[in-house]
Amino acid sequence: MNIRLSAEDRMITFFRYLSLFLTSLMFLVTRTGPALVYKILIILALGLLAHVFTASYRSFRHRPRAVMALVSIEMLLILLLAIGTGGYNSPFKLYSLNPILIAAGSLSFYFCWSLLAGYFAIFLGFCYFFYKSADDTFASVLLENGNLFLALALTAIFLQLLSKLKRQREEAEARTDEMLEHIKSLYQIVETSSEHDFMNIGQVITDYALKLTKLNKALFWFAGNSGGPALVSRQTGWLPEEEGTLFGELKKYEPEWRRQKEPIFRSIPGFGDMLLMPVRMSTRFVGVIGVKLEAHEGLEGRRWYIQQLMFLAELSAITLERHELSVTENRLIVTNEQNRIADEMHDSVSQSLFGIVYAAHSLKQACRKMTPSQLEEQIELIHDSATKAAKELRITIYSLSSKKSGGPTWLGMVRSHLKSLSRLNDVEIDFKVKGDDFSLPYPYHKALFRIISEATGNAIRHGGAGNIEVELTLKPRWIGLAIRDDGVGFDTDLLWTRSEEGTGGLGMKNMQHLASSLGGDFQLSSNENAGTQILISIPVGVVELMNA
Repeated sequence: MNIRLSAEDRMITFFRYLSLFLTSLMFLVTRTGPALVYKILIILALGLLAHVFTASYRSFRHRPRAVMALVSIEMLLILLLAIGTGGYNSPFKLYSLNPILIAAGSLSFYFCWSLLAGYFAIFLGFCYFFYKSADDTFASVLLENGNLFLALALTAIFLQLLSKLKRQREEAEARTDEMLEHIKSLYQIVETSSEHDFMNIGQVITDYALKLTKLNKALFWFAGNSGGPALVSRQTGWLPEEEGTLFGELKKYEPEWRRQKEPIFRSIPGFGDMLLMPVRMSTRFVGVIGVKLEAHEGLEGRRWYIQQLMFLAELSAITLERHELSVTENRLIVTNEQNRIADEMHDSVSQSLFGIVYAAHSLKQACRKMTPSQLEEQIELIHDSATKAAKELRITIYSLSSKKSGGPTWLGMVRSHLKSLSRLNDVEIDFKVKGDDFSLPYPYHKALFRIISEATGNAIRHGGAGNIEVELTLKPRWIGLAIRDDGVGFDTDLLWTRSEEGTGGLGMKNMQHLASSLGGDFQLSSNENAGTQILISIPVGVVELMNA
């Protein structure tokens, strides 16, 4: 198996072979020690061992215990080599920097310093007993070789600092990448939410608060709104019977929340320490987003939580404001359209109908005095007027239908979205439709588009699918949706377990929620390396009856 080398791997490999070359060169030119042929054999053996250890470190990089064992073995071999090739004067005593480099960069602090102290103590002890002269004392030997320990210690400290900075950078990058993925998913959800879904936007934000902070409890409390229906306050992590008490405690502080613009640390009686962030639109105060803090969290962790809640508060305010503007805009559009239709009806159809009514009334009064030809002529005039009125009414009705007027239909927009997705990701998407969506209520359009978009996006991003089939069946009383892909698949039991623990993705959970919110059934089947299939069945009209 080929292992891709990182910049760190290349640096360590370069240092290992450079240090081996220099120490071997010093070993060869030194007049003391074994014969030249034995020196060459030792150097060749060292070169072979260097290659073996380098390859072994790469292979076992994700197994710390195996790396510890390899480092200990290499340090022991170098110790024996240094003692056997001159002790104090051996050029290989500094070759021990190689295992120290590995230990300081990828193993624990205590192991690295234990290894270093053990090497120095054993090396110094053996050399004192086997290589000391008559005038040498232990103190003089220690002072004479102190530079060796100092060089190794400073190198270990420097490498451990670099390793710590690297880990911090990698953790920050990982958290940033994860946060961006959550943000994209959250944006997709709030962007495509229907009116019915939007009333539960607090639950969506609460779930993502836990995702971003990795805490166990979060809430979104909404203040009352006199201008319209209040959004539903939501919490995750507390027991259902605690919810009323929790939101009641928060409501007590509502005057304070309305004045605050900065994050608030507050201990709520019975609920522990909370970090709360007020959410306010440009026109009014909305509520607060909060998380329950753990007792062991330090200052750095709390700063991270503040950043996440500030982002969620700003996104929530923008989303809610856009939603309110969208509702107002839709109302204005409907009002303007109603006025336009009324004007058209009044100017054309209404006038024609009035003429027909007046002509029929006149004919009723004078029909006994008319000759058959005159009566036939009047009836023909009324018939022509009625035909004209029907034609004008049909034109007005057709102008209201995007399907009949040639405008973009919902199915056309879904097909266009899937076509763009296919072209951008070089994936084959086969979209099959049976039936007509003309009479389908708007909430079903929204939910179906979100499910199709989420499922196909997951198949491409996470499943690596090359072919996706989307089959949509539209009947007057029933909707069926089947989405299949040939991706890598996954363990569905593990997916639901992670979702319940708050560590898995929310995509499947959101699709399941969308289907159940319309009274439908959601079925998911998948196996590793066998693709994924989603089957959804939705009865039409159940939601309308429930909300009636």
